[in-house]
Amino acid sequence: MKKTIFHIFTIALFFTVFSCTTYIKTIHTESVSGSENITRKLVFQDGALDVNFYGDYIFDKVDKNFIFFTNKDISSILGNLKEKPSSQILFTYTKSSIYNNMLGFYYTGKTLADVKKNFFIQTPEKEMDNGLLYTYEYKGYYVMEFYRQEEKGIVRFISINNSAKQSVDKFRLENNNVFFDINSQLWNEL
Repeated sequence: MKKTIFHIFTIALFFTVFSCTTYIKTIHTESVSGSENITRKLVFQDGALDVNFYGDYIFDKVDKNFIFFTNKDISSILGNLKEKPSSQILFTYTKSSIYNNMLGFYYTGKTLADVKKNFFIQTPEKEMDNGLLYTYEYKGYYVMEFYRQEEKGIVRFISINNSAKQSVDKFRLENNNVFFDINSQLWNEL
């Protein structure tokens, strides 16, 4: 009987520990001055990356009225890559709730070759020397994932669209502007 109670307690504790992961949280990012947009320094285990955002992106508070995904959704989306992230380095959204809910993760010791081998989609939509872009639908959301190779790992940006409030075309335009226009310095074209 004691073993049965111990096993039930252990299983309950296991589910409690692993189901309490929250991806909807503020993550400290340093502001970088000298840009016409908001530039944030995303810090990860092996370095940092300066990324530009438009002025309506929010980093320092969470307003769940503008967040349209759940922790379970993000866990599922993260599972599209058979690698586990080392850390979360970004959470941001816009108050209009029509453009982006965006997250960033860092994978220590991983490469773009690992992503291509372990992502559920075999062929990226766009491939750069130091980056990959994948797009797909998930439970009525449109998702864009950007991967950037760093010296000792990869950075993964996940941008999620509230399809009920904004067309996919506008969402794609917003993300292409953010990632390829105001952050063109992040990518080397093939």
